[in-house]
Amino acid sequence: MTSFDPHALRPSDKDAIVSAPLGDGMEVLSTINKYPGTGYREWHGALIEETSAFRLDIEQFYDMHTLLWDATAGETLDVRNDATESSVTYESSRVPEVHLTNDFEFSSGTTATLDQDVLVTVDTASLLVRNRARFSAPSRRTIFTLFGLGIHDGAGSDDVDEAYVLQDRGYDFVVAHDSGRHLAIAQHRPSTGQTRFDGHRIGRQGVDSGPEKSAWQDLYVESDGVVTETDRLRGKVDAGFGLSVGDATDVSWLTAVGFGEDRRSAVKNALTSLWRGYASERATFTSVWEGWHESLPGSPVDDAYATETYELSLTSMKCAQDRRGGVVAGAFKPQEFTYRFIWPRDLVVTIQAFLAAGAHVEARNALDWLYHAQITEPVTDSRGIDRRGTWWQNYYGNWEPHWRALQLDQVGGPIYAHWLLWTQTGDESILDAYYPMSRRAADFLLGWSSGDFPKPHQDPWEEVWGHTTGGAAAAIGGLRSMGELADAVGDSQYAARCRDRAAVWAGRFDEHCFERDALLGDHYVTADSPEEATEPPADRRPDAAAFTAYWPWNVVDADAEPMRSTVSHASDPEWCADESPCVGRYPGDDYTPTGTVEDGGWPVCEAYADVVRWQSGLDPEAVADYVFDHSGAWRTTAGLLPERVDGRGRVRWNSNLQWSQAIYVLLVESHARGAPFGHAPGG
Repeated sequence: MTSFDPHALRPSDKDAIVSAPLGDGMEVLSTINKYPGTGYREWHGALIEETSAFRLDIEQFYDMHTLLWDATAGETLDVRNDATESSVTYESSRVPEVHLTNDFEFSSGTTATLDQDVLVTVDTASLLVRNRARFSAPSRRTIFTLFGLGIHDGAGSDDVDEAYVLQDRGYDFVVAHDSGRHLAIAQHRPSTGQTRFDGHRIGRQGVDSGPEKSAWQDLYVESDGVVTETDRLRGKVDAGFGLSVGDATDVSWLTAVGFGEDRRSAVKNALTSLWRGYASERATFTSVWEGWHESLPGSPVDDAYATETYELSLTSMKCAQDRRGGVVAGAFKPQEFTYRFIWPRDLVVTIQAFLAAGAHVEARNALDWLYHAQITEPVTDSRGIDRRGTWWQNYYGNWEPHWRALQLDQVGGPIYAHWLLWTQTGDESILDAYYPMSRRAADFLLGWSSGDFPKPHQDPWEEVWGHTTGGAAAAIGGLRSMGELADAVGDSQYAARCRDRAAVWAGRFDEHCFERDALLGDHYVTADSPEEATEPPADRRPDAAAFTAYWPWNVVDADAEPMRSTVSHASDPEWCADESPCVGRYPGDDYTPTGTVEDGGWPVCEAYADVVRWQSGLDPEAVADYVFDHSGAWRTTAGLLPERVDGRGRVRWNSNLQWSQAIYVLLVESHARGAPFGHAPGG
């Protein structure tokens, strides 16, 4: 055994996420992971991981472990490392209360089952877990709870300043804090009224011995059921505490994690949820989630599977939106960075999906986030480009920039989102409120021209600098959307400028983006005149971003020969999964858990390809097949669509990706309407 290392990131699937749709609970987002994912360790358990509060991009703790110490067997079993089987399910597609089950077998032959129900309390910022452990035979036991703490914002934070144990109103707490963010953890065993810890330890993560050894080392690795108590430690810490249950074979208890901007509010939030109890908090949680779904039109298709996945997707999108309006791209961390940032591109697709589903409030809040994130003053980036009017590549939840490359789908896209929100709601106040935002973005696009085409920019996959197919199409769609907005406010001269520039770019689109006798034949490519050398070359390989030139950007007709030719190659084994109808981003893509080229595909890419197949007449059932059939093989344990699948269609990359959920909603709505929802204005 080695010491616990929470930064040893492993490819796996964040199968479910949970938050509240309103109240202070909107500020809390937790993920639940079922192993095994696609990693190399023989882990079969399920556990709560990567929980955040007040800003959904900032983790408050890495994971919550439950450990079962058995005196007869002389061993300690952990939910992640030692469970023989596990499951993760939602209460329903509309109520994201998460149910975890882990099964164990001790060396003595005794078996155990741990059931955990997880929700976020609505009107307090608290995560509440109801635990029940059942054992097949009596033995003296202690149940430990261990948190890998780490209040981490990805921008140089030292993870945790301090953690300590305190007593308040008859309860023991572990409190941790960093940079004005606090959490407080407590437990309660209702059958006995116990609210104190049976031993506790604050340790330093990764330390195997000595006075600062980790709680993981003390409780799990040494596995003697004895806690070497410590009360306080500064730095990168973990914390564990016990619940002695004697020889009971059926044990239930609650664990609460309260969050706050100070210790007092964090403790109060944890206490409030424990005092109210799980049943009461669950009733409120269920009511507000059902109420949110009832406020929407509901699934437009009469099919149990599609309705469930549609509702799950909307639930997931709503969970990932905080009070500022931003929606984090995903609540997971592939390799060395997190998806808990907000990409304007992803947010535009989420706005499109919210509007398709009738969630106008959520769509407007998201557009308002874009309004506040836009660069409004002259700012020069690392390439010397004055970025006024654009957006940075991605952001922290509070509008602070993270990555900063120029991507035109993240400039034209917000203009399109403004136009779409205005047209779908008919609310003239939306036209006026966000017009300055769209005008600034359009001004940039008008100036970012090499004459007949947009100047170079980074492609939507964030890898290639050049005249990209996906970015150029989005720029054209954005300018056409601006033309509609400008006409609506009576600025016909500016509208004409936008449409004229879009027409010039659209007229040269195939010349720059379509290649004859390229890698797979005649098809659109990633980029013309790429700056970087790639393998296969970016100006020779087909690229799924090209399908967005039809939908939503409306630059190339679905039945145009170049688009038909491109989509005809999307079933080539070099580009798509061998045993699943799912196309990848492009042939030779090595953005995978291993960092090497793997067989597989991306559900978002397949969605855009299927819309082209459907509307071109090449496969009239393509979207229906995706909605009702093909997507079923790609879902995670909790029923959500991942970012990537392997060659057989199994989850291969971390989830949950909100772009994947949004695209499913859009396909269901488009299928029901008989036409793709949200086409940008045509030329």
